[in-house]
Amino acid sequence: MIKITTIIFLFVMTGFSFASQPITFEEQVDMKPWGDQVAVFTEGRVKSYETFARSFMPYIMGSKKYNGQSATFTYFDMMLRPDRYADKDFIFVKHKGLRASIATELDTFNPELKDRLARFMKTGLISRELLQTQLVQSLLTRLRRDNRRFASPIEVIDSAIGASDPRNLWASLKIVPPSSGSAGDPWNTLDTLENKEIVDTWQRMVIAWQAGDAQTTNVELATLSTLIPALGAGTEAYPKAGKLKLESMYFRLGNLTWVWLVYLASVVLLLMALVYRFETVGRVGTTIFVLAVLLHTLAVVWRWYVSGRYPNTNMFEAITTSAWMGGLFAILMEFYLRKTSMKYLLPLGGAITAMVALLAVRLYPLELNPHISNKMPVLHDVWLYIHVNFIIFAYCLIFVASVTAFFYLVRRGIQKTKGIDGVKDFAKAGGVASLVEKRKGGGSALANNMGAVLDGATMILVELSFILLWAGIVMGAIWADHSWGRPWGWDPKEVFALNTFLVFVVLIHARMKVKDKGLWTAWLALLGCAVMLFNWIIINFTISGLHSYA
Repeated sequence: MIKITTIIFLFVMTGFSFASQPITFEEQVDMKPWGDQVAVFTEGRVKSYETFARSFMPYIMGSKKYNGQSATFTYFDMMLRPDRYADKDFIFVKHKGLRASIATELDTFNPELKDRLARFMKTGLISRELLQTQLVQSLLTRLRRDNRRFASPIEVIDSAIGASDPRNLWASLKIVPPSSGSAGDPWNTLDTLENKEIVDTWQRMVIAWQAGDAQTTNVELATLSTLIPALGAGTEAYPKAGKLKLESMYFRLGNLTWVWLVYLASVVLLLMALVYRFETVGRVGTTIFVLAVLLHTLAVVWRWYVSGRYPNTNMFEAITTSAWMGGLFAILMEFYLRKTSMKYLLPLGGAITAMVALLAVRLYPLELNPHISNKMPVLHDVWLYIHVNFIIFAYCLIFVASVTAFFYLVRRGIQKTKGIDGVKDFAKAGGVASLVEKRKGGGSALANNMGAVLDGATMILVELSFILLWAGIVMGAIWADHSWGRPWGWDPKEVFALNTFLVFVVLIHARMKVKDKGLWTAWLALLGCAVMLFNWIIINFTISGLHSYA
């Protein structure tokens, strides 16, 4: 009885202590009405305020948050209460070598900063005041001469310091639509507006915000979220309220990149079904995979709607859209192959590919920026939809082929330890022909040989990606001739797309000549995937060229 009483007493006291903790101003302020209903003109397009703030704050803080605050709150707070951020660490320095140089200079200057600089090396966050000290500015001036390593990172720091200036935050908040109602006319900030009701409401909101009066702030924000959109109601310049809400919701849901978890669940089940031939598990895994592809389809269509264009004009869109194409292809092939020994294999490869793709864009939001922007002028061409889609679909199939090739090599490694001869462990017909190869007595010739099944699937994917890649390169040459006046310019991305194609040329010829066809096919498929990834990652992010926008 005493123990029960003690537990109840502790529970009540703990609950009371939690309840007695004061709720901060930032926790009480409700930015949702403003974020969903107010539009901002930036980077040549109109965005919801939610999307705008989410895309603007990474220029200052990277992917970090200041004290866990939302981007929508932090933007206003930096603009209206700049003193709160004096000597606070919120400027993000991504380049680790640059971090080390800055930390060394500051540590020598002031040893008392040791703990703070240790956090800086870990998080990359540092204050404007420390960056603007004469010591650090002299260091940056010296390092800026090294154009290859430090010029670009230092420019990013300068941009972050400038972007965090309250004057620049205000100048970037273009929320007043053109009075003409034309979508092509410029938007303005509130200081150009003569509408007394809106101006007075804004001034009351600012006073309440600076005083920490959350209740009044919320009332005035809600009023402004109704008054400002009314300025552009019924014009082509102001987007519909429903579209703004959907855009904000899309980013609040993390661009639906969390669908990688659904793909992961299907990978586990499909792998079990493939290895142990558990039919029930396979059917459940396939169902979950189809669900993941449907959610992925929702993400692509959703982004398509809010951006007003097909999503394939930047790295985030290229990766997510190509993985989506691979998922649709895997479902189609599973329907065709469901009665063969290849069932579950292509959905497994497609699920692993999509999972890796979505996880990559989720983990690297700075490099693979998810925010929606307008197309560059050179991309306003029908070839964007033809050339790019052929290429990214080919790249997706190349990655799926590397998955089946990897499984083949793992199986060969296991076989070798058991003393089983693997030289004839391949699909005799190979490629697409393996889909229709039949034994005289009926049934697939691959039925009793998992190595042949894996090799046959790899060859199907290799042959299709080879054709798509060839067509994509040819179409890219046509587009280049149309846009730049020459079909080929030895641009780094062109060269490595060709290199990828040549690897598969070697693979197809090796397939006809070598005895151990399965082993050579698997290794060359992995090599082709490595060259493709080098093109899509290293070339895109470290070597500038005519394709740097994609």
